[in-house]
Amino acid sequence: MPPAARRSRQVVDDEEEEQRPRQRQRRDEPDSYEDAEEEEEEDDNDQVESVDGLLIKKLVRYAMACDFNRIAIRRDGIKEKVLGDQGRAFRRVFEGAQQTLRSLFGMQMVELPVRDKVTKEEKRKAAKSQSKAVNSNAYVLVSVLPDAYKTSKIIAPSKILSDDDEAAYVAFYTMVISLIRINGGELSDPKLKRYLRRLNAETNSFHSTKTEDTLAKLQRQGYLVKNIDKDARQHSDEQEATTWLVGPRGKVEVSDEAIAGLVRAVWGEQSAELESRLQNSLNIQERDLPPQGADGVNGDASRMDDMNGAADNGEGPSRRRSGRRRQAEEEED
Repeated sequence: MPPAARRSRQVVDDEEEEQRPRQRQRRDEPDSYEDAEEEEEEDDNDQVESVDGLLIKKLVRYAMACDFNRIAIRRDGIKEKVLGDQGRAFRRVFEGAQQTLRSLFGMQMVELPVRDKVTKEEKRKAAKSQSKAVNSNAYVLVSVLPDAYKTSKIIAPSKILSDDDEAAYVAFYTMVISLIRINGGELSDPKLKRYLRRLNAETNSFHSTKTEDTLAKLQRQGYLVKNIDKDARQHSDEQEATTWLVGPRGKVEVSDEAIAGLVRAVWGEQSAELESRLQNSLNIQERDLPPQGADGVNGDASRMDDMNGAADNGEGPSRRRSGRRRQAEEEED
């Protein structure tokens, strides 16, 4: 082969060798683009998960801080203090926080019921409105632990002075809520004062805390609702026109079963008559009681009637003792 032909053949071979890597590189470029896109998507997913994780932790802390102060966990507060500009992630973050609360702390957020319409004006507006039921968009923490673990050693008290003060505070609002519920869900102010007088709690609820201050605090925290009927106040005494109802937080934290348990503990005896009255007043399950004699049932019923009559009349143990003392003095004369 002539030298010129060999040189031209060599030049062609060199050009083909240069083109092959370029073609191979072009064939490899689409795969590299797909890999880069997949890596970017993975990075974005990791970034979303990390952001959601931080928001979930922040929401858990916010919920526990609100519960510690007995403040409702409001959706607006979550968006403002937790989510910020990540408002669209509310559902994801809320569900993640619920899982964390259940698995680590034995609690969960429960939505509060909407406040009852009690005044004539509120009922009139509700009747005119054709819209569906509105959610409260407010939550509280409730325990999901079994009853065996719902003790003060496990569940720490909220923001209050001491364990004893916490116990006294819980006992007071549980007692008031129970009185309202077993009286048909609404209790007049004079009747509540008579009940408190019988319990020696008309002036001070516990220690040196004024009962009026405690009732006002229970209103702020959502345990109680104080309703003043303006129309009735114009024609009667303001106290007679004032009634007390159970607030949204009280309905969630103090169930009918808890109220029935308190009544049974105070009553001290199992009675078919008592259970019948509790079932008529509260939404509770029927209990199986051991057979009891007729005397026991009738005695319990008459004793309950006597106590209700004494409460309505404002009579207490001190007045009954003074009556016996008067009778003894008359006999001596």
